[in-house]
Amino acid sequence: MKKTQTMHSVNLFLKTFLLLISVMAAGLYLPNVKQGITDFSFALPEELPLSTTYLMLQTEYAYLTPQDELKAIWDALSDTVFDPVNWLAMEGFNHEVAANEFPAPSESVPPTEWFFSGEEGEAVEVNQAPITEDDSANPRVFIYFTHSRESFLPYLPDTKDPNLAHHSKVNITQTGQYFKQSFHQKGIPVKVDSTDVMAKLKESGRDYWQAYDASKNIVQEAMSTNDTLEYFIDVHRDSVRREATTLQSDGQTYAKVAFVVGGEHEGSKENALLAEELHKRLNELVPGISRGVYIKKGEHTNGKFNQDLSPRSILLELGGVDNKFEELEATTEIFTQVMAEYMLDAEPVSAP
Repeated sequence: MKKTQTMHSVNLFLKTFLLLISVMAAGLYLPNVKQGITDFSFALPEELPLSTTYLMLQTEYAYLTPQDELKAIWDALSDTVFDPVNWLAMEGFNHEVAANEFPAPSESVPPTEWFFSGEEGEAVEVNQAPITEDDSANPRVFIYFTHSRESFLPYLPDTKDPNLAHHSKVNITQTGQYFKQSFHQKGIPVKVDSTDVMAKLKESGRDYWQAYDASKNIVQEAMSTNDTLEYFIDVHRDSVRREATTLQSDGQTYAKVAFVVGGEHEGSKENALLAEELHKRLNELVPGISRGVYIKKGEHTNGKFNQDLSPRSILLELGGVDNKFEELEATTEIFTQVMAEYMLDAEPVSAP
């Protein structure tokens, strides 16, 4: 039985690989085909729009993931033909731009039945220094976690599927203390809300995709009780893999960040301008640490992400499913530095 499964997996791999080669070959010969077409009245585009190219590669990349017997082959090829950044480079895109912008952020959505079952794998305990700072009395920054149980595969030894990388104890909310401590050190008053939004969803019988409705109540309550709040940062972890979410720079390993902006509300442009400015400043400080700003709208996405509540709302993808807490902490230090400098620059200058 095992041998049959192995042969089936290898056969599936070969079919997928040959399909990829055929698609690439067709792309290479498209200019010649175009020159031979003289009887049609419409003009073929010189090149596909960048967004379409990314979408095609994103779709292909999503299905080329290491599984069981194919893992050894995947590991051997992951830095060559299976690296989507190299695919973009072969199409003439700047390698640095390709590495930062591809693939786009995506959620690891757990299956509904598993989500409500309460099942979760064993998790490795994470040793963290105790929090010494309290929430500020007059906070300017509000940190919260809509997908509160997004976890990390290095701490889930029995979990291989990114869609099941969710845990009630070891998860993204543990980065809250990094934000709190780092903002405090820079003189920025902050409030961190580590509410388990996923627990609230289960208690009320709501599904995973309704998480933003639950976290919206948290943000609105914070607004009503803290009139000093200016910035609202929803921290997530991406589901894309380590090669896309990790950066080595000057001997330090960082978890890359990405900004997601909802494109389906009136204040979207203001949210995008803020994200673009932070993205630019981050990469000026540590080149490549920010992957980009991604506008999401249309089907299969929330489209607002609670950013309609404030023009200073940020959805921050901090690292990915394969990153470690020390990498997240290193990036948090950079992000809070940039954020503190931006806030200082944005303050109105008092008249003499």
